[in-house]
Amino acid sequence: MPQPPDDPTTKGERTRQALLEAAYQQFVQRGFHAASMRAIAEGAGITPGGIYNHFAGKDELFAAVVVAYHPLTRIFPQLIGAQGNSPEERLRNAAQGIADELEADDGLLNLFFAEMIECQGKHLATLSAALMPKALAFVTELHASVGTWPGITPVGLLQTFVGTVLATVFTRRFLASAGAPLPALAGIDEFMDIYLHGILRGE
Repeated sequence: MPQPPDDPTTKGERTRQALLEAAYQQFVQRGFHAASMRAIAEGAGITPGGIYNHFAGKDELFAAVVVAYHPLTRIFPQLIGAQGNSPEERLRNAAQGIADELEADDGLLNLFFAEMIECQGKHLATLSAALMPKALAFVTELHASVGTWPGITPVGLLQTFVGTVLATVFTRRFLASAGAPLPALAGIDEFMDIYLHGILRGE
């Protein structure tokens, strides 16, 4: 029996996804400015001119890659979906899940730095609009259920949590590349101990 012809919309979506995947590899390996549109097209299996059937240019393509692959797309769903019998357990489980996601793909931090350094974070507004409301709802509910020091707000809780997890992954990667033995470096459990309980012993 002959196969039905490809649906043009489906074929276009497949090409667009192939472009995003090829562009992600270029951007994380070479950064935004040095990434080659020709290499992206080759990676996607199309001609360079074919890119412009889907994206107006490199900036629009990079913006789509940020929305699809930025570390926040891994962080917030893990945070929102974290389970546990106590607020501390939920935060620890979220932190572990996020760290595992980020460490499984070295390119995620490269994309983060390309966006923040080369592009000055200008593509994050769309991403934040999609992710931030759910993340804030989660930490607001969490903040109400746990005893925190006066002055700690839900936004502050979210900011310091994300910062702690990113610091764990980044410093482990940086110090390991500088020659520090990976088993000796602090992992997410130790960072979360400090985040939740501090570094100073009580009197």
